[in-house]
Amino acid sequence: MSIFFLFLFAEEKAAAAEEWNPSEYGWFLAGGAAGFILHEGAHALAAESLGFDARLESRGKPIPFVVVRYDLVSTRDENGNIRYTDEAGRPVSDGAQKQYAIASAGINSQNITSELILTLHPNLRGERRPFLKGVLAFDIIVSAGYALIGRKDPDGDLRGMSEALDVSDKWMATLIFLPAAFDTYRYFYPESRWAPWVSRGSKAYLLGLAIRW
Repeated sequence: MSIFFLFLFAEEKAAAAEEWNPSEYGWFLAGGAAGFILHEGAHALAAESLGFDARLESRGKPIPFVVVRYDLVSTRDENGNIRYTDEAGRPVSDGAQKQYAIASAGINSQNITSELILTLHPNLRGERRPFLKGVLAFDIIVSAGYALIGRKDPDGDLRGMSEALDVSDKWMATLIFLPAAFDTYRYFYPESRWAPWVSRGSKAYLLGLAIRW
């Protein structure tokens, strides 16, 4: 949350002589809330489309929050093999593919939203669009948070994604962090020619992992 308000402070100084009124601060926070709804809504939509019941639950660690949970359970046996079941213990076919699709839905929705914002408004930093800036801030900060502290959450999306692909959580954290880093650069340096394409490529790679099955 402190990072979110640092971004907010930066926005106040973004354009020369620009001063936000109280309603614009409100729109900025509303944009952040919209980003949260889009993120969790993407998880719920992916889960329901694959036949799993989605529900809202609160969690305490690593950061207190409200998240979408679904009845797909992964357990590792004594040989290190992962078994996917529903909450009744029934085996789930193509469990790894479904796990990745659901766990990555939030991040992929953020990447798509951020790309739309920065493509349609490449000079967003100099524009008075607090709502869009709030959405973008949420997207970037959540992705960075996943990469920096997501590995501490045993039930989090980062673990689900890396487990489903059978890759290290450090590698998955890097894949999640890169689009956020490139989009931050694009925001502050909109004249860059290389950053948009590298950013889009990193987002397309993550999305492609979800739909390649």
